[in-house]
Amino acid sequence: MLDWGKFRFFWAEVGQNFTRNYTMALTAIGTIAISVIILGVFLFLRSSFDRVMHNLVGQVAIAVYLRDDAAGASVDALMKSLQADPRIDDVRYVSKRRALMNLRQSLRGQFNFNVLNNNPLPNSIVAHTKIPDDVPIIANEIKNNPIVANVNYGSSVTQRLLRAEKVASVAGFGVIALLIVATALIMYNTIRLTVFARQREIRIMQLVGATGWAVRWPFVFEGILSGLVGAALGLAALSFGYRAFAPKLVVNMPFIPFNPAQVPLPHIALELLVVGVLVGMLSSMWSVGRYLKVA
Repeated sequence: MLDWGKFRFFWAEVGQNFTRNYTMALTAIGTIAISVIILGVFLFLRSSFDRVMHNLVGQVAIAVYLRDDAAGASVDALMKSLQADPRIDDVRYVSKRRALMNLRQSLRGQFNFNVLNNNPLPNSIVAHTKIPDDVPIIANEIKNNPIVANVNYGSSVTQRLLRAEKVASVAGFGVIALLIVATALIMYNTIRLTVFARQREIRIMQLVGATGWAVRWPFVFEGILSGLVGAALGLAALSFGYRAFAPKLVVNMPFIPFNPAQVPLPHIALELLVVGVLVGMLSSMWSVGRYLKVA
C-alpha cells in the first residue's frame, strides 16, 4: 500500500531542491526550452518538406502511348490487366481526340492549332500507382506489350525526386539524433554541477545508509520536472511562432504545394514533450550515477 506520508515527503524534498538550486534549475529549463524550439522548428520543416515531396512524387503517373494500329480488344485487355494490378489505384483511357483537346486548353493562345492537318497525338492510357517507388517497375513491364509504342513517366525527374525524398528522410533522422544528443550532453553537465554543489548532502545520505537509488530519485525527478517545464515553455514559443509565421509562408510562397494543415502538429508537440522529459530524466540518472561510481 502506498505510504502517502513518504510520498508527500519525497515530492516536498524534490520541490525544495528544485527551488533551492533555482539558478541551475533555470539553466536546465532554459537549455531544454531552447533545444525544444530548435528541434520543433526542424521537425516542422522536415514534416512540411516530406508533405511537399509526397505531393510532388504522388503526382507522378505512367503515360502509356499506344500504337496507331492497336486493336480495341488488345487495348481493353491491357486496361483490365492494369486495373487488376494491386499496385495501381487509378487507370484511365485518353483518346487522341481528348488528348488534343487537353493540349489546346493548356497551350491556349501560345500555338495556332489550325496549321495542323491531322491529329498527331496517339491514344494513351494513364496509370497512377499507390506507391511512387513502383512507377519505374510497372513502366518497364508495360513497355514490353506489343501494342505499346512508348511509355513515359519522366524517368530522370522521378528518380531524382525519389532519391531526394529518401536522402531527406535519412538526413532528417540524423539531425534529430544529433540535436537530442547535444541537448542531453548540455543537460548532463548542468545537472552534474548541481550534484557537485550538493555533494556534502549526498555524502551524509550515504553515511546514514541511503541506497544508491534513494540518492538518485530526487535528482531524477528534478530532471523530469526540468524537462517538462522546459518542453512546455518551448512548445508555447513554437505555438506563438507558428500562428505568426505559418500563414505568411503560404501567402508568400504560393508556388510550393504546401498546406500547414497537413502537418501533424499535435503529434509533433507530443514528441517534443516526451523528448524533453526523457532528456531531463536520463541526463539526471547518468550524472548522479557517474558521481556515485566515482565517490
